Amino acid sequence: MTSRRQFFEKGGLGLVSSLVLPLPGFSKDASDFEGVVVNEDEGETFQLRDGRAIAKIKISKQQGSQSISFLASSLPPGDVIPVHKHLNEDEIFFLHKGSGLFTLGEKQYPIKEGAVVIAPKGIWHGLQNTGTKNIELRFGYTPSGAEGFFREVGIPAGQTFIQKTMDERKAIAKKWGIVYKD
Repeated sequence: MTSRRQFFEKGGLGLVSSLVLPLPGFSKDASDFEGVVVNEDEGETFQLRDGRAIAKIKISKQQGSQSISFLASSLPPGDVIPVHKHLNEDEIFFLHKGSGLFTLGEKQYPIKEGAVVIAPKGIWHGLQNTGTKNIELRFGYTPSGAEGFFREVGIPAGQTFIQKTMDERKAIAKKWGIVYKD
């Protein structure tokens, strides 16, 4: 008989099991990692796509967390996170504010405040802000590391925004194990 933990981990939901069950993922961090506290106004902030979308890295591998990273993002009305998949990590999303249309696999789901989505590695996913207000999104990766994509594809907040082409973004994504759907 399979335990509940084995069921979740084998189902590609390692992140859920690490959030719901006794946090086994954290025990895999470096022995000198003692955790981190990040307030709402803290984190590395980057401008994305057309400069209006923002991603803020809150918890990252660079801080010592090997098993999980956590980010916040703001997407203006009409903005789209293109459909893509991760080859190396699972991703979890929490829609803090706003509404949109979430693509998961081959289906699209209307989502609103409070929605939670899990996109296991290898599964296509994307988000379109179909509402009239900014989407405030919280999301994370397990294992950590994919957050480095935002450092490379984005422009640090406060610097002059220079928009990257989709081809430039795809080349950067490929280095981070992210594949965009054509």
